[in-house]
Amino acid sequence: MNQNRAFAKLEQKLSSSVGHRVDLQFADARRINASTAHFMLAYTDTKIPSSDEIADFFVRKYNAKITPFLSTARVYKTQKVITVVAQILSITRDIEDTNKSFMKPVIEGAVYLDVPLQETWEVAERAGTKVLVRKVKDDIIALVNARKKTMMDSYSTKTFASLAVGDNVTRYLAILDKGDYVRVLVDEKVIQAEVVSVKDDQVKVKYKGGMTSVPRQNVLEIVGKNPALVEKQEQDMVDYFAKAYGDEDYAEDMV
Repeated sequence: MNQNRAFAKLEQKLSSSVGHRVDLQFADARRINASTAHFMLAYTDTKIPSSDEIADFFVRKYNAKITPFLSTARVYKTQKVITVVAQILSITRDIEDTNKSFMKPVIEGAVYLDVPLQETWEVAERAGTKVLVRKVKDDIIALVNARKKTMMDSYSTKTFASLAVGDNVTRYLAILDKGDYVRVLVDEKVIQAEVVSVKDDQVKVKYKGGMTSVPRQNVLEIVGKNPALVEKQEQDMVDYFAKAYGDEDYAEDMV
């Protein structure tokens, strides 16, 4: 039995005895906004972590203050990493609470202060219904860094940047074009959309529910490049090789 297999068996035994995946480690986090980030978790076992094991990781590591959107989880088997969007736990309350005496308007119809609790609540829309959402004071990356400083955890050295060249985790995010199809965070939901326009820090997308602009970092993954752009790039390559080798059929075969 080689050393890697022996180590894997030891991890399996430890996981069984402690009740959770001891090989599942924090690797990296990419900030989306103050309350939301794109996390990367690394694992060493041959078994891919389940949704329950990913959820359990966040409960244990961050005391349930950060919760993952499990529908956004993506597994990259070759690198043995999982990416998932997670957010500081969002607490809501009934919009009718704005009529109670202890709720004082900061901005009428938009922001309210719960005087006894000294908490700020913002009016937001969830599934077509107005609710109050507690304003998050903490920054999600600050919470992650605080955990790293106070706990004696082991961490993976894998990062989004290190995987950018070898995989599509972030490979194309810097090269975003009009007409690309993306997975993007809109109103705290991950949806598939088409890119309408791209600016330095903003991306306009259209989707089944309409059209909106979001910060560029809200784009989590490019699932398909603009078909017309891909076709043009392929034709440019054919033209280049045809000129270089003097044989268009050979050039097409190469491309």
